[in-house]
Amino acid sequence: MRILLTGATGFVGRHLYPALIDNGHSVLCASRDPGRAATELPGREWCYLDVADAASIRNALRGCEASFYLVHGMSGGADYPEREEQAAQAFARAAKDAELARLVYLGGMAPQGKPSRHLLSRLRTGAILRHSGVPTIELRASMIVGQGGASWRICRDLAVRLPLMLLPRWLESRTQPIAIADVVFALAEAVTLDASVVGDYDIPGPDTLSIRQILTRIARLTGTRPLMIGVPFVTPQLSAYWIRLVARADPHLAGELVEGLRSDILARNARILGMLPAHEYLSFDDAARL
Repeated sequence: MRILLTGATGFVGRHLYPALIDNGHSVLCASRDPGRAATELPGREWCYLDVADAASIRNALRGCEASFYLVHGMSGGADYPEREEQAAQAFARAAKDAELARLVYLGGMAPQGKPSRHLLSRLRTGAILRHSGVPTIELRASMIVGQGGASWRICRDLAVRLPLMLLPRWLESRTQPIAIADVVFALAEAVTLDASVVGDYDIPGPDTLSIRQILTRIARLTGTRPLMIGVPFVTPQLSAYWIRLVARADPHLAGELVEGLRSDILARNARILGMLPAHEYLSFDDAARL
């Protein structure tokens, strides 16, 4: 297929492109700065696309049969939910007008409790795209383990750099981290599924771990032995301040990600895995080693 890949310079988009090419697709990569992108990632076909510019979306989609929507604006300021909603609406309209045969969106897994602003915005974006009139699959992941992933980088930095860690109670929240290689597999296969397959689906990794267990495993794999002390009084907001000092994370991004860890983030509907070809999903330890 001829596929438009939005978010092509981002964490997931960079990993997804080679898999799509290996599967025989023709891939048009989208960027707000295609000249810079072509210099950084040569040998790929680039086009201009700004989700705030409806005309650029229409131009980018021209001639395409399918598209991946890997766009988010969390690092762009506090008003990102409004901007993400407007962008999704503009893209949904353009995708419908272009008569796309398939749209695939990578969103965030819904938490057991009240969603943070970050997760709520991801869920709202998915709903807008699924109601676009284009056959849409929304894949929902929790922490993606891989080079370039923001939540993974924070956990890795904390586990490796701190000799002493205070572990607040909210770090007992559980999640199902998934390797970037497995996310890429699911995305690349989802785009080829029959148009009758639509809706939102979770893509969990094989291990269910608390954030504390994730930190402990990373420390063990890297040969560090931080002293970990449980405390009842450290709030996510205070933890976000501490993360900004220790981890190489954007301050706003760190705060938003920590807010999303107040409750368990576990798969509710992973039926999509049974629709995909047989595949051995990496354990957390194997993904972390990579």
